Amino acid sequence: MKNVTDPLIWIISAVLLLGCSTLSKNECLQANWYELGWRDGSLGKPRSIFQEHIDACVKHNVHAEKIDYFRGRDNGLKNFCTYDNGFSQGRYGKKYNYVCPSNLESTFLAGFRKGRKVYHHNRKVAALEKRLKKIDEEINGKEKLLYSSEVTGEQRAILRSEIRQLDVEYRDIVRALDELRKIDTRS
Repeated sequence: MKNVTDPLIWIISAVLLLGCSTLSKNECLQANWYELGWRDGSLGKPRSIFQEHIDACVKHNVHAEKIDYFRGRDNGLKNFCTYDNGFSQGRYGKKYNYVCPSNLESTFLAGFRKGRKVYHHNRKVAALEKRLKKIDEEINGKEKLLYSSEVTGEQRAILRSEIRQLDVEYRDIVRALDELRKIDTRS
């Protein structure tokens, strides 16, 4: 059995190692380092990604053009570090990697912070909606038990009390959701 698993381990290891490279051999050979930097900057990737590109290309005896890459990255960051993109990044719960240059960072962060407010607001709404669904399921389950012939009078009283408590919680959550939905998250 050892003979069968050894090649399998080598294949899995090779696939994992290849998956770790940021660039393939062809990408290294054909790289336009300015465009690659611009793409990475536009995506808000950290400076450290350049070292990963170097590591990937050195395996194929390809030399990275640092000056071209960082010139492109700086220009790409101008697309990334905008108010609108900051808002989008924050709204979708993405993390900021502190890549924006100081002259663009305050604009990006203003959008990012507003986007984060929307993100957190939407998460609250989703959590409350999820809880409503769970309460509804609990009430339905307890109501089925309530009318079961196997339940004693005392158990019915307990079930009715539990249903009333769940109903109160349900109404409180509906009110909270109504209030959250009144909040204008666009401003």
